[in-house]
Amino acid sequence: MKNKFGFVLVKPQLGENIGAAARSLKNFGFKKLSLVSPKFLFPNHKTKVTSVGAYDLINSVKVFDEIEEAISQFDIVISLSARKRDINKKHITFKDLNNILKKHQRM
Repeated sequence: MKNKFGFVLVKPQLGENIGAAARSLKNFGFKKLSLVSPKFLFPNHKTKVTSVGAYDLINSVKVFDEIEEAISQFDIVISLSARKRDINKKHITFKDLNNILKKHQRM
């Protein structure tokens, strides 16, 4: 089940963020990481150093120019951000997410 999931970072600003994300994904058994329009030449030294052993994940990262390209392979797309934004988007709880995933699994 874990490898049916993919993670997409949109316009990452620092190589360290990508490296840390790759390391976290690998720690939890995930394998698919994509980037959309990174703001630097990818991969860079800081990305590799920060990934600490997740080089396989870094080496398999797919880079896209547009979000639509990056998410086209997925049936369900969920967006997460650490920033609180005042935009017209539906916010859901983890309980809501679980219900969405259960409903989609029955299809």
